Amino acid sequence: MPVIRKIMPTELPQYRAHLLRLNRSDRYARFTGTLSDEAVERHCAAIDWGRTVLLGAFEDGVLRGAAELCGDRILWPDQAEFGISVESGLQGKGVGSTLVRRILTVARNRGIRHVHMMCLPENVRTRALARRFGGRLALEGGEVTALFELPPPNQFSFALEALEDGSGAFNSILTGNAILSRLSGALPQRLAA
Repeated sequence: MPVIRKIMPTELPQYRAHLLRLNRSDRYARFTGTLSDEAVERHCAAIDWGRTVLLGAFEDGVLRGAAELCGDRILWPDQAEFGISVESGLQGKGVGSTLVRRILTVARNRGIRHVHMMCLPENVRTRALARRFGGRLALEGGEVTALFELPPPNQFSFALEALEDGSGAFNSILTGNAILSRLSGALPQRLAA
């Protein structure tokens, strides 16, 4: 299982690279329509880190899946929306489920009571994820909207997010050390050649 943790603003290039790596159908599913590379670049440049939380699934230090939660505390104080993307190599391995569960906990702990997620009617996987986590599905204007109604936060939801944040940070360190060990083991062999 990849390391799941929050994405920092300094890691925006990794998020952009992840979205650009999505194949045509996965990018279409993520943005509920066709999006050019330039539009992906604009989307990433427009991220307001004061309104957005990004969770990432990192495999060997490379971002391969993400959930993007965005809200506007002034206009919609108790509402937000999220989108999810998982590269094809990690699909069907529980990464999407973990990202959805964790992003809903993050939303809950920020006092968000209603979370919306949009997907296309043919996106069977995303609809199944929404149902699994209690989303009510409705067809609106050719798109499926999933509405998640969240309970207020409590000490358990705060503790869960803190525990998962700590676990993600710790696992990132371990993964980074393993990558460095592999690289440093290969370095003497390259030098000897």
